[in-house]
Parts: sequence; structure tokens; C-alpha cells
Amino acid sequence: MNSGTPLSWHNNLPEKLDIDFALQVSRLGVWELDPKTYNVRWDDRCRELFGMTKDNSLSYEKALQYIHPEDVDRIRQAVSLAIEPGSDRLYDETYRTIGADDGKLRWVRFYGRTYLSAEGDVYRFAGVAHEVTEQKTAEQREDAVRDRAERQKRILETISASTPDLMYVFDLNYRFTYANQALLSMWGTSWEDSIGKSLLEIGYEPWHAQMHEREIDQVIATKKSIRGEVSFPHATLGRRIYDYVFSPVLNEEGEVEAVAGTTRDVTDLITARKSLEENEAALSTAIEVAELGTWKIDILNQVAVFSQRVADWLGLDTATVHLDTFLACIQEGDRERIRASFSGAEKLPAGKHYDETYTVINAKDGHRRIVHAMGRVYFDSDGQAVKLEGSAQDITAERALTLLLEQQVQQRTYELERANESLLRSNDNLQNFAYVASHDLQEPLRKIQQFGNLLTARQTTFSETELTYIERMRSAASRMSTLINDLLTFASISTPELVTETVDLNAVMETVLNTLEMSIAESKARIEVAYLPQVTGNASQLVQLFQNLVGNAVKFRRASVDCEIRITVQTVESPQLTAFNTRTQDCAFYHQIDVTDNGIGFDEIYLGRIFQVFQRLHGKSEFPGTGIGLAICQRVVANHGGAISARSRLDEGSTFSVFFPAWGCS
Repeated sequence: MNSGTPLSWHNNLPEKLDIDFALQVSRLGVWELDPKTYNVRWDDRCRELFGMTKDNSLSYEKALQYIHPEDVDRIRQAVSLAIEPGSDRLYDETYRTIGADDGKLRWVRFYGRTYLSAEGDVYRFAGVAHEVTEQKTAEQREDAVRDRAERQKRILETISASTPDLMYVFDLNYRFTYANQALLSMWGTSWEDSIGKSLLEIGYEPWHAQMHEREIDQVIATKKSIRGEVSFPHATLGRRIYDYVFSPVLNEEGEVEAVAGTTRDVTDLITARKSLEENEAALSTAIEVAELGTWKIDILNQVAVFSQRVADWLGLDTATVHLDTFLACIQEGDRERIRASFSGAEKLPAGKHYDETYTVINAKDGHRRIVHAMGRVYFDSDGQAVKLEGSAQDITAERALTLLLEQQVQQRTYELERANESLLRSNDNLQNFAYVASHDLQEPLRKIQQFGNLLTARQTTFSETELTYIERMRSAASRMSTLINDLLTFASISTPELVTETVDLNAVMETVLNTLEMSIAESKARIEVAYLPQVTGNASQLVQLFQNLVGNAVKFRRASVDCEIRITVQTVESPQLTAFNTRTQDCAFYHQIDVTDNGIGFDEIYLGRIFQVFQRLHGKSEFPGTGIGLAICQRVVANHGGAISARSRLDEGSTFSVFFPAWGCS
């Protein structure tokens, strides 16, 4: 047998020729491994599968050298199992060879079996082999395609499961063949209860289902996507608004085999868009009502963009101009300041707005306007100012009004200063009058009284009528002196200067009662005084106040009853004073001190008169006085930020209520 002859051939030549022909046609090679010597013999075809140009016989170990390293261990183990004693198994292995001479990688498949002797020993291990490189490459491509498809499927399923968007597929009969979890959640159903069902079966209203079916038909007919918006009740969120897209899925022939859809819940977006539109409308209305204009300065490109109103103010035919064109419309005195404000915009502190006022001159008619511009600065990612944007208002009329008001204020200030000067002169005159009244007027009265006293002392030389005349003269002089003293008192408490301190009204009342001691004793008046509070005020004026009130209570007593006077105190809230005289200070709480008597009283129709100067309700002969006492009382309480009022009934008595600030004063 030569090296190119297949091993163990039969001597029957026709049969041998048939086998050779079959092997050649099928591109099969034959091989044999001697289980005793581990020598491999093969034909030319097997030799080619190992990339050899010679050697139809070689050792088993050498043959293994031309098998891919990753496959060697597997092949060695498979051969060992095949030729084990007593083994009678088929051998079928596919592996890679690396050409011994050409270095080419081939995939080959070796089939074989072992032959056993009568004793069960393996005496022969042989078979056939053929190249499967093309099939293996095709399988690898298919595996790669399959792996890529599986990977894409996993990615799609991951996206589909994680996205809040609804994803689904219709077949050509409008039935769902796929629905992601978001869609199932919207329906409130499971995969098993939804897939394979139509829109109506899922629960869509008839009009809704018919609309989508028409859209699916349109996608199939045109092979183009279609988009729409519709309202649908979510299983848990209630009715929502959805934006959807239906797209054709084409097969290899370019025909539509399904329709895929994606749907997004746009309820919040539409609500926000509607709110934005409403806000923009409100802003537009506000801008129109306030007669505002809008502006924008592109700092990097030196471009200014204005609303039509601002463009009209500037006399510009276009709303977009170079920044220099805008600056030319600003009066010269303001121009450089505004130019610098644009350049320095990026230096504005965070949160601070652009705020400038300047005069613009209309480029067409020369009309001047004072403009107040406010806005904000916009920065890029590097912190560089790139844009100024805001609103502007024509404040020309406002500035004119402000100037007019300032002039009026100056005029009123001048008039007030003149009035103050006049008041100071009046106060000086009042002081001069007080000096004259206390000295020059009182001196003649004292002379009249002194001479009257001398004449009375010589009453033996005068008739009864003459003595009456003298007494009337003395009485008139006394009344005149009292009137002058009361006027001096009223004038002194009417001056604005008031020295105040904390005054104990109990001490004030003690002084009053000591002063009125004789008249109280003569009238046999019984006086009850409650414990009184401390107030902030002038002790001298407070003595005058209560001396007048208690003195009047003693003077205007009834002859038929014993004179009783009660002085009480309580704290009242401010609202209880609304019916009383105007106060000069607002407080939350007041001290109310009542001086109550059981005297002759008066008709309350005269309440509006009794606190005026020279107002008397009784004749001079019956009750002496000047009619100034209660006017003094009202002035004192006004000086102390309080109020005074009275209530009375004829022949029953009167109550005079005095109110002093307690606490909670503004």
C-alpha cells in the first residue's frame, strides 16, 4: 500500500471505484487511528483539511498540534473515550484546525467508530471527515444575529418596562399583540387579560375605538406615521390627556405587518402650557394697562430688540437695531452712563435687578420722554453676562407731577414757615398781654378795691344808697380781677410747651381738697375719693383740672340736700371712647376718672357748649364765675392726650368723666 492509498480497501475494484467516486463527490476524507501505535493515516482530503501538502501518515500527537488550542483537550478526551477497551460508541466531533503549511483556519467534522475483536478489544478506530467552515460561519453569523436580536429585545423590554410612556403593537386586525407595563397599569389589567384583544374588548368607548381603527387603516395604507391627542380615563389617576403616535412596522418586502404605538401623558404639560398662556395673557394685559414697553439687549452681539411701543418712543422704523443706534436716541447727558450700565451688567450682585432712568429723544420728531427701565441680567455657563431683558415705562408725566408736587410742597413749606413766624409773634403778643394783664390791668383794679375799702370804712358819712354803689364797684373790680386771672390761666395752658413727669393723682387730689377746704366746710360737702392711678403729665395743670371739677361740684349744689361728691376710677378700652371728645393720642386702654355730684345738674342739650370759653348756664348773681373753668379743663386733658365728657340730669346731679392714656399708646 502506498502513502496515497486508503487503508483496508477491499480488493473488489468496481466497488472500490464507486467508493472513491462517492468520496470525491461528497468532498469527504477518510481517516484511521491505530489504537495500539497511535499512528494516524488519512487520505489526501483529510490531509487538506489539516492544511498539509504531504504526509498521509503521522503520529497522533503531531496531528493534535494542528488543532486549535481551545479544542485540543476536548478532542483528546473524546478520542480516549472512543478507544477505551470494550467501547463500542460512535465518534462525532467538530473542531477547528490550523493549516500546518498554509496557516488557514478551518472548521471540520470528524465521524467515526471503533471496531472490536471477539474478545472485546478495540482493533480499529476509523471514519470520515468533511469541512464545515461555511456552515459554521453561517451558524456564527446566525448566532451573532440572534444574540444581537436578543440583546435588542432585552434593551427594548427594559426601556418599555422603565418608561412612563405607553408602548404597544397592533396587528392588522386592530388587536393588541404587545403592551408594556405602563399601558397595563393605565388599563388596570394584566398581560393575560389584554393581549389579543381589540380596543372595544379592552374597554375603549366606541367612538374612541373607531377613531383609532381609522388611524390604523391610514397608517397601513400610507405607510406613514400619524399623531394625535385624546382624553382617556386612567385606572387610578382619573381622566388624563394623552399624546400618541402610530407608526408602521414593515416586513422585508416593505409591507406593513403591524402598527406600533407610543403614548405619553401630557396632562401636566398641557396644564402648564395653559397656565403659561394665561400668565402671558395677564402679563400682556398688565403691560398694556400700565403702558409698558419691553426691551432686550444682546450684550455679545451689541443688538437691541424693542417692543413696538418702545420703538415708537424712539422713533425707530424697525424694532431690532444695533446698540449704538439705540444709544444715539438717549440724550447726551445720560448716554455714557447707560452705555456703562450695559457694559457693567455682569458686575451686578446676584439677585439685583438692572434699574436705570434716562431721557430719550424721538429720532423723527425730537419729542423727549423720561424712561424708567428695569430688567435682569442673564449669564452663560462661564458666568459672562450675555443678555439684558426687561420692561420700560414712560414716566414723563409722573416726573412732571412730582416736580409740581415738590413745588407745591416748597410753597406750603414757605407758607407754614410764615405761619409759624406769625404764631411765634402771636405767642409773644400773648406773653406781652399776660404781662400787661398781670401788672398794668391788675394795678388799677387793686387801686379801685383799696379806695372802695377806704370809702366803706367811712360808711358813717355815706347814705345807704351810696354804700350800695361802693359795694357794687368793689364787686365789679373783684370779678374783673378773677376774670383776668382765669384768662391768664387759660392762656398759660394753651402754649405748646408742656413739661411732663409721672404724677400721682392721689397727691393732686390732696392738694385740690386742701385748696378748697373752706368752701367744702361751708357747704358741708361729703367727698369720697377712690385710690387714683399715676399718669404722665404736668402736676400744675392737673391740679387746675380737678380743682375746677371739684369746685364746680361744690358750687352747683342743691340747697335742699346734703352735698355728696364721689371720685371713682376704672380702666376702659379705646373703643368705648368713640362717642367722647376727640383725643390727641390713640391708646389701647385709658384711665377713666369720674367726678360725680348730686347737685343741680343741667340739660344735656347744652353738652356742646359747656366746654367753650365764657359759656354760662346760670346767672352771675346765683352762681358766681367767669365761664372759663370747663374750657380750662378741656384744654388740660387735651394737653395730656386724653378726653373729657359729661352726662347730667336737672335736679339730679352731674358726672364729668376724664380719660388719661393708660398703656398701648401709639
